[in-house]
Amino acid sequence: MSKQKTRPQLDLTLYLVTSSDNLAPGSTIESTVQSAILGGVTIVQLREKELGTREFLKLAISLRNICHQAIPKVTFIVNDRIDIALASDADGVHLGQDDMPIEEARKWLGPNAVIGISTNTIEEAIDAVERKADYLGIGTCWPTGTKVIPDHKIIGEHYHQEATLDRFDYKTLMTFFDTRSTGPRGVKKIRDELTLRGLKIPAVTIGGIKWENVTRTLYGCVSTAPSGALDPIEGIAVVSAIMSSDQPQVEARRLRQTLDKHNIALESFSSRQSKPSILSSQGTDSYSEYLSSVIAFKCAHDCRQLIHHITNTVVQNDCANLTLALRCSPMMSSSIEEVEELVETCSDSLVINLGTLDQTQIMAMKLAGRQANLAYKPVVFDPVGVGASQFRQKVTDELLNYVQMSYIKGNEGEIASLANHSAASSHGVDSKGSLPDPARVVRDLARKERCVVIMTGKVDYVSDGMHVIKLENGVKMLASITGSGCMVGTAIGCFASITNAMRKGKLAVPFTNLIDFETRMLDAAICGVSSVNIAAELAISHSNVTGPNSFRAALIDEVYHLTPEKIKSMIKISEVVVD
Repeated sequence: MSKQKTRPQLDLTLYLVTSSDNLAPGSTIESTVQSAILGGVTIVQLREKELGTREFLKLAISLRNICHQAIPKVTFIVNDRIDIALASDADGVHLGQDDMPIEEARKWLGPNAVIGISTNTIEEAIDAVERKADYLGIGTCWPTGTKVIPDHKIIGEHYHQEATLDRFDYKTLMTFFDTRSTGPRGVKKIRDELTLRGLKIPAVTIGGIKWENVTRTLYGCVSTAPSGALDPIEGIAVVSAIMSSDQPQVEARRLRQTLDKHNIALESFSSRQSKPSILSSQGTDSYSEYLSSVIAFKCAHDCRQLIHHITNTVVQNDCANLTLALRCSPMMSSSIEEVEELVETCSDSLVINLGTLDQTQIMAMKLAGRQANLAYKPVVFDPVGVGASQFRQKVTDELLNYVQMSYIKGNEGEIASLANHSAASSHGVDSKGSLPDPARVVRDLARKERCVVIMTGKVDYVSDGMHVIKLENGVKMLASITGSGCMVGTAIGCFASITNAMRKGKLAVPFTNLIDFETRMLDAAICGVSSVNIAAELAISHSNVTGPNSFRAALIDEVYHLTPEKIKSMIKISEVVVD
């Protein structure tokens, strides 16, 4: 039995799991762990499956000393081996589902030992809470070579079938985007279910986490309570990203900095939820003037931000022309050989449209979306017809797992489908019926996906998870032309690109309000929707508009000629208060 010891203060923020596989040349487990602790690692788990007992114990004692001599002291955990944990005076153990039951481990290690357990399913997580585990290790978050999830435990619904693409290593990409992992949304699903049941337990997510996907991981794993409160995951568990690095301290530091920034941003978001509404604090006239100035500025200055579209073949021409009308440059490319390079070096925003799908385009969306996240460039997602087929739903789920969207734009049926609302109904890519309480649905989806959500229809709703804005411009003729909704997505991408263009110094024209616009994602969505709808109201009055085709041409012309006076006098905007 274990002697009584003081319970360590558990900080799961950056959890390092050791691996002797692929250590950098000249590195040892001890040197790597010591450097990683200097970079910000808060807890270390010794996991070495191939070592004999004597070597394992020697290494455990060495790492225990390194962790406990650190300032501040770092918690030291042993994987599976309770005997090694006892003999090395470790702070606790991490158990798998097939290891000794938590209750038995507690008898050996004592009441103050830290006991964590790996979980892949909601049922396993609930069981761990009931058995009084100290924390959960939820995974596998991303595909990894260190652990494979049994088929019956896969949270994602689908697995890619092998396919062949000329000129590209498709199998390699399929391995990278393998859906046989929980994904951040699968982790969130487990945490949300625990929250609904009133069960609280710290958790880390593990599996394939590295600096390139850590931001998406953190955003995707945030649990949302029924009250709207946001609960970030307590930490991430990292293996090869640090253990294989030739600069483990540097790698740990940049991971830790990303973690700290995310938590600060989440605290800021939560604190803003209780602040006065946009319109009540600024006044309708003042806010409308601000929006009209932004729209007019965009239409009057030839800044030529590059808007990269991966969209359907039906609307490419119209979306390209609308992009030009908003003084931006269109790029229509879904080639998997170049999309990452284009996003990294050229694009100011990315518009992803689900309209016409094949495996090449799906892969291009994933590659481009991931690169946009890495380059901090806004991503607009239009889940066209998501409720029309299981295939579209599958692709949408995968995209939302792998890419942190900045904006999601859809009609009532599409947004209801994403929100798993009972009223979700579509006919092809068109919406059917009316969605009850649309403001709440849009707000809740924005909170769930951590982005701005736009629902278009007779009345448009836009929400960033804090505020819900109702826009009532537009004409019936918009529903008579193919791709009017897709053009709204393009317009949002154009206004969202202002942020990136400012950062790159491409917008040198003095414009005071635009400084605020850089951090106001909600405003970009409002500007995008309003620019198209107000232009539509102006276009329909043209004497030469006699039907859908002439209306389409007039619409693009009116977008090109938008002025502050037109916007301010015509915009119909209000804020909806959702309890």
